[in-house]
Amino acid sequence: VTNEHKAHVDNAKAQGIVGEQAADGLLGCRTPCAIDLRIAVDTINEARRAEYARIGRPDNLSAEVVGARNFERFIMPRIQAGQWYRNAQGQWVRR
Repeated sequence: VTNEHKAHVDNAKAQGIVGEQAADGLLGCRTPCAIDLRIAVDTINEARRAEYARIGRPDNLSAEVVGARNFERFIMPRIQAGQWYRNAQGQWVRR
């Protein structure tokens, strides 16, 4: 994951286009994403999935379970006021 990908996603988060997802700890597009933004989101999500799988392997936990736990522990506290996230029920919520 490059700094360019991260910066592109951070900018999209600030605009309300991209948000975090509670169910799996991944990023999601709230509105249609341009191809370059979709590539950045997908690249970051691939890296997160791989890390979640690595973390979960010793305890036989799926990447999704680890991602959901990661969302609660680390991602949710960092979501800034005005940014969006998808709650566990699948609804987009503004913080």
